[in-house]
Amino acid sequence: MPRSLVIGNGQVLAAFDDRLQMRDLYFPHVGMEDHTGYGNVHRTGIFVEGRGFAWFSDSSWSVEPRYRMDSLVGESRLKNEHLGIELIAEDFVHPFYNILIRNFRIRSLDGIAKKIRVYFHHNLFIYGDKQKDTAFYEPFTNTVIHYRQTRYFLIGGETSDPDASLTGRVGTGEYQSVLRSKERLGTCGIGSYSIGKANYQGFEGTWRDAEDGALSNTTIDQGSVDSTVGIHALLPPNRETTVTLWLCMGRNLEEVVNLHQIVVTEGQQRLQSNCHNYWKSLVHMAQQSFGSLSERIVDLYRRSLLLIRLHADSAGGIVAAADADIMAFNRDTYTYVWPRDGAFISLALDQAHLHEVTRRFFEFCARVQTPDGYLLHKYNPDGSLGSSWHPWYRDGEAQMPIQEDETALVIYALWKHFERVQDFEFLQEMYEKFVKKAGQFLTEFREDATGLPFPSYDPWEEHRGIFTYTVATVAAGLHAAAQICQILGHHTHSERFHTAADETRQALHFHLYDEKEKRFMKMIRRKDGRTVERDLTIDTSIAAIWKLNVLPAGDPRVVSTMEQMKQALTVRTPIGGLARFTHDMYHAKVPLTSDIPGNPWIITTLWEAQWRIAQAKTLEDLKPARQTLEWAADRASRTGILPEQMHPITGEPLSVAPLAWSHATFVETVLQFVEKERGLAS
Repeated sequence: MPRSLVIGNGQVLAAFDDRLQMRDLYFPHVGMEDHTGYGNVHRTGIFVEGRGFAWFSDSSWSVEPRYRMDSLVGESRLKNEHLGIELIAEDFVHPFYNILIRNFRIRSLDGIAKKIRVYFHHNLFIYGDKQKDTAFYEPFTNTVIHYRQTRYFLIGGETSDPDASLTGRVGTGEYQSVLRSKERLGTCGIGSYSIGKANYQGFEGTWRDAEDGALSNTTIDQGSVDSTVGIHALLPPNRETTVTLWLCMGRNLEEVVNLHQIVVTEGQQRLQSNCHNYWKSLVHMAQQSFGSLSERIVDLYRRSLLLIRLHADSAGGIVAAADADIMAFNRDTYTYVWPRDGAFISLALDQAHLHEVTRRFFEFCARVQTPDGYLLHKYNPDGSLGSSWHPWYRDGEAQMPIQEDETALVIYALWKHFERVQDFEFLQEMYEKFVKKAGQFLTEFREDATGLPFPSYDPWEEHRGIFTYTVATVAAGLHAAAQICQILGHHTHSERFHTAADETRQALHFHLYDEKEKRFMKMIRRKDGRTVERDLTIDTSIAAIWKLNVLPAGDPRVVSTMEQMKQALTVRTPIGGLARFTHDMYHAKVPLTSDIPGNPWIITTLWEAQWRIAQAKTLEDLKPARQTLEWAADRASRTGILPEQMHPITGEPLSVAPLAWSHATFVETVLQFVEKERGLAS
């Protein structure tokens, strides 16, 4: 199920489904430690006295998830005719404090006053599993707290119109004192609560306790626990009542209590305003002009920047995707830092002037680089090595379990970063920490006789060999390393890397271009100094040749390759788009044919549009690229979330959504279009 709302701040990331139920909660790293246990639902529901009860998942609710324009504040609408209420849900994570806030502005549909109880269920899997946890009611703050080791989660709340007759518990002690001292009128906090067992010996969870409109007020439990809190309110006939829940996250009790006091003191409205203004300022910082592009493309561009930023951890790693539903596919997720994805995303962010995010990413790569200079398959956001299916030993031989492009692309992206920001001190620092060893590795990890890189895995992580894509990235990475050395005055290394780059480029032309087919091959395999296998599969990753300036976009060999690619990989259904390569089985839902070579991907379809932009000689030539941008906007959800790929018949999002790389490619394509249009119009 694709995520409909994703909110966060670089340490916290929370994702909600299309019924506004929380499905993912990551802390203290984006994409690491999913405290929902990979997609388990955290329910929200409302009881109306005399009308009954309904969780948001119930069909009686009409739910429209939305974001506030140019912001990471949710502004969703929900209506329940049977209960006679409607509400606006404002969901956000503060950009600096690790506090998730859900504010509901509720009104009566029929003009009749109502007594309501809003229930919030939390089924936390602290550290990603369900054991050794404790949940307890804390009377001095009138909150429920879950904890285990150094992870604490405090659940608090308030309402603008408390119903004292329904309130089982009101704030006491310090909490009431704080409220009085700040003259916060009418906020009664949590009215009831229930703490118990879940996911254990048949216990479904305390959410069942809420369905009759009354919680049991059990005060503590341990082991496999969950909790439900209720906020009791009066709903006047002619004005809104607000009900607010907050979830404070920290490493100890004092930290979460201090965050709770910040909410009580500042008020959710001020914190919400801070959040909205921060994100709006970020996407408008560059004062970008968008030429003739439509308003919805501009909106998706800004939404893409915000969603990419959410996937950037404060420690520097950029996570591919935080949608944990992919766990059902292979018992693993996309919540890793792939250096390849991060490099391509950094290229887009630098074009959009979000340089601080990319700087932290380069520093992350320097920290995780091996002593021999290369980067491994993928990493956790804390810098530890991620899971992998690349073997270290196969067919009786040791082999490097790497995708060589991941090392090369980081150097290339770093050089492009420098070209934009001109920060010599940072470049020198990264040369010493990363570039020198990485360039040395790329230079040496090649055949002496041909200059070709040794075998590694392809960008789609399915095959091992010598790929046109990989050779192109290595040539581009070596050239970038040479440029970095030259500008810093390291002339010996510059000459060596320049020579290696030229040799690699020449080897690409000689060994990987098929004169008969008039296109570059996907891959070759070599043994004992000769080529023993030639793979002519048409693959969009070959676009790296011109994307990384190894060959001009108008080179006849590139033109022939790209035209054949367009012909072979176009999905000829009403959904359209381009597959990755012919007969792509990944997440395939229908039999593959010449009309459906695979599922359409956002990334690959936009790459073809980028080539059209690079080739454009007139404004009319830009029309196909504009149409592709509109196509991508059609594929986005109502909240502007782009998936990795789509069902070729129904258009249903497949794999993960959002995918940070999809959004980065959209950003990159928009900026390339605008730049080309401006140049052609002048």
